Amino acid sequence: MLKREAPRTRTEYVYRRTLVPRELLPALGVGVGVGAIAFYVAYLLLQRTPLDPGTLPAVAPPKRLTRGAAD
Repeated sequence: MLKREAPRTRTEYVYRRTLVPRELLPALGVGVGVGAIAFYVAYLLLQRTPLDPGTLPAVAPPKRLTRGAAD
């Protein structure tokens, strides 16, 4: 048979209090910082060169200067 236990709860009640804007500043700062870091990482991932060179578009070789470069 199953043994039934009484729930392990306290009889204390906790009421939430309203926070002052000064107490919310650290949480807002962390949120802005995490958002900035996520944006930066996504920006870097979008800029990186693909590892498979076959998927890159073909680029024409640079043209050589015939005169004037050594003058």
